[in-house]
Amino acid sequence: MVKAPTGYMRRPTTRGFMAPQVVLELIAVVLARLGQAAVDLLRQDTQMKRLPPATEPVREDIAARLHQSVKRLFPDQAVVLLREAGQATADALLATQQSVRAQAMLNGAPWPIAAWLLGRWARQHDWTFSGSGKFSVVNALEFDLADNPLVRGEVAANPACHWHLALFERLFQRLVSPDLECREMACIATGAPACRFVIARA
Repeated sequence: MVKAPTGYMRRPTTRGFMAPQVVLELIAVVLARLGQAAVDLLRQDTQMKRLPPATEPVREDIAARLHQSVKRLFPDQAVVLLREAGQATADALLATQQSVRAQAMLNGAPWPIAAWLLGRWARQHDWTFSGSGKFSVVNALEFDLADNPLVRGEVAANPACHWHLALFERLFQRLVSPDLECREMACIATGAPACRFVIARA
């Protein structure tokens, strides 16, 4: 039996929770790039009295308020902040939700097999990054996320899921091939029925 990695979190019995890294990594990025005053402003704007513990799931509405507050308060830096946080969250999820042995197996497999296995792993742990949203694997290199809680209610002219795009891109670059990139082809913020992400060669 493969031992679970340190900090492993099981799927909550109640829907509407996400991994705490969805919040913690974004706060860390804002602190590093914009300073403590920006973090204090975010916490005041979102009424976040305390940061979630690193090993306890966080309510998706808290995560969504934070992500949307970043876009509203720091519009010029939001894309960079969200992308960097998405990359950091991918690293954190691999550290807590996937064993070193499994990562080594993916790194050593032919890329079509590694991509298929990574999609299967993502489906098993989809609550960590999609909460109550409906994540589905279209094929080894395409994913849909309907009712994405992080952009739920947003209206935008262009796809707005910068955090998810960076998350998926980082996972595939680390475990499948470093020359892959993620593109968001559709987004619920623009009126699409689901956010669609496609992995392709850079």
